[in-house]
Amino acid sequence: MDLGLRDRVAIIGGSSRGIGRAIAMAFAQEGASVTICARTEADLRRTEIELARIGSQHHVLAIPADLSDSRDIRRVVRDTINRFGQVGIMVTHVGFGPPGRSSEFSDETIMEAMEQNFLSAIRLTREVTPYMKQQRWGRIVHLLPILARRRSDGTALSASSQLALVGYSKMLANELAPFNITVNNVMCGPIQTAFLNSVLESRAQEGGRSAQDLERETVADIPMRRLGKPEEVAALVAFLASDRATYMTGTSVVIDGGMLQTMNT
Repeated sequence: MDLGLRDRVAIIGGSSRGIGRAIAMAFAQEGASVTICARTEADLRRTEIELARIGSQHHVLAIPADLSDSRDIRRVVRDTINRFGQVGIMVTHVGFGPPGRSSEFSDETIMEAMEQNFLSAIRLTREVTPYMKQQRWGRIVHLLPILARRRSDGTALSASSQLALVGYSKMLANELAPFNITVNNVMCGPIQTAFLNSVLESRAQEGGRSAQDLERETVADIPMRRLGKPEEVAALVAFLASDRATYMTGTSVVIDGGMLQTMNT
């Protein structure tokens, strides 16, 4: 299926590996130009080479950047415009906040979590919106992890920043709809990535258990009895960014193999 993304320009946050990398690959395969950015330059350069093989070096821009830093955000968008002359797709990647008891977080910890998982997405959106309005076309997609039911303890900051972004996205979607700009969230269940492996390893060490046991427990919670693949998330994001999804905005789409029982994260 041709998604009509040829000659579109996408910025994908956190795209040196894992889900972000798969999304960049999906856009490149559809003929879009992509800006990839992440803090780890070595991984970023490897992904840049892979993307160049799909299209050409001219159609990929790799920028080492910390997207919790507003100066880096402005630089990423500015360099994208200088290179490609436009930007039509923005994909942000929200992570987890630090664990802890809800009543014991310091102001500094709260603000750090909000900077990384809420304000970074808002600032990225704010920087690209004027260009999207000018061309009267745009797609904004926020990636959010679903909070696992068995790990509901200690996830107050993750839940707070995610719910704030979902609420903000709905209001923004309504505001931008007249400009043919859509805003949607993709809520991901457990996806087979190096990040998930590191999380399981860390939890295994904390609990004196094996990572394999924890993975089996995670899979047991998923009706499809397997972890998701980054490419499956990428296919959904590419669809939401295409003209096949012009009437979808202000919503949250869950991709989790049936794990989530309600829309309340």
